[in-house]
Amino acid sequence: MTKSMEDPNTISEQKARQALENLNELPSMPAVVGQALNIIDDPNANINRLAEILSTDISITTQLLKLVNSAYYGFPSQITTINKAMALLGLNKVRSLILGLAVKPMMLSEHGKKLWHHSLRCAVGSKYLAKNLEFGDPEEAFITGLLHDIGKTVLQVQNINAYNEVQKLAAIGADILDAERTFYGFTHTEVGKILTEKWNLPLIIGITVEHHHNPLASEESMSAGIVYVANCITREQLKYPVFDQDIIDSLDFEIPDPEAMREKVFELSQPVIDAFS
Repeated sequence: MTKSMEDPNTISEQKARQALENLNELPSMPAVVGQALNIIDDPNANINRLAEILSTDISITTQLLKLVNSAYYGFPSQITTINKAMALLGLNKVRSLILGLAVKPMMLSEHGKKLWHHSLRCAVGSKYLAKNLEFGDPEEAFITGLLHDIGKTVLQVQNINAYNEVQKLAAIGADILDAERTFYGFTHTEVGKILTEKWNLPLIIGITVEHHHNPLASEESMSAGIVYVANCITREQLKYPVFDQDIIDSLDFEIPDPEAMREKVFELSQPVIDAFS
C-alpha cells in the first residue's frame, strides 16, 4: 500500500508513537509502581510482598499513608503502616491510589494544575457512574477516568505553544481532536492509549482512553460512554449542549439532569483533590 493510500488513523497513530519515542522529559511509570501493579494483578497476590515493594519508595509510602489518613476516607484512627492501609482499603483501591500518585507529577506540570483537577473529577465521576449503573469495576472506572487525558501531557511537553492554541480553539467551539491533528499530526487520545500500553495497563483502559470522545467508535462502548459522560460534566466550564445527542441516544443509560450530576461529582471529588494536593 502506498503512503498516500494509508488509513489516516494509522498515520496519526504512527506519528503519536514517534512523538512519544522522541520525548526525553516525560517520566516513565516508576519501577516500584510497575512492580506493585503486577502483584495486585496476580490472582495469588502476596500482600506482604506488595507492602515490602511499596515500602522501598519512601515518597510513595508517605503519600499513600497521607491519602489513607485524609478526610476522604475518614478512618477513626491513624493508619501508620502500608499493610493496615491495604487491609482497610482493599487491593483495588490501593491500585487506584498508587496509579494516581504515579501520574500526578506528569499532570502537575507548570501548565497542568487544571488538567490534574479535571482528571481527578473525571475519575470520581466515572467511578460514581459505574457504581450506580452496576457496570464493571468502579475502581477500574476511576483509573480510566483519571487517565483519560494523560495524552495531553505529551502534547504539553512536545510544544506548549501549540497546546495553548489548541485549547483556545476548543474554547470557542472547535473540535479538539481536529485541532490537535492540525497542530501535532495526532491526538491526545491516540498517544494516551499508547502510554497505557507502555505501562502494561488492562486493554480496556487503553481502548476507553482512545475513544472517550466518541464511544460509538469503541468496542468497549459502555466503558467509553461512562468516561465520555464524566468528562463532559466535569469540564471547567460546562458547555451546551452538554452531550452529543447521537452518543447519548446510543448509550444504555440516561443522564436526565447533567447539572445536578455535575454538582454531585464536584462535591464528591473535592476531598479527593484535597487528599492528593
